Amino acid sequence: MTKDQQRVSELRDIAYQEIVNLFEGDSVAADKWITSSVRGLGNHVPLSLMGTELGIQKIRKLVGQLEHGIFP
Repeated sequence: MTKDQQRVSELRDIAYQEIVNLFEGDSVAADKWITSSVRGLGNHVPLSLMGTELGIQKIRKLVGQLEHGIFP
């Protein structure tokens, strides 16, 4: 695994934990969210964005906004 792949893998793990935290530890709800179209991501499915650092950054930014009650 290259350094870039390792970084993406680590960021993916962090993002997933943040999503689970957003759903107050409910991993079933988190899994449903990451496999559904999300308006705040331009109607993309979060899982489809988890393969790149940029995609993960978009997800993490949205999760942070949602945690603070900001609904884009």
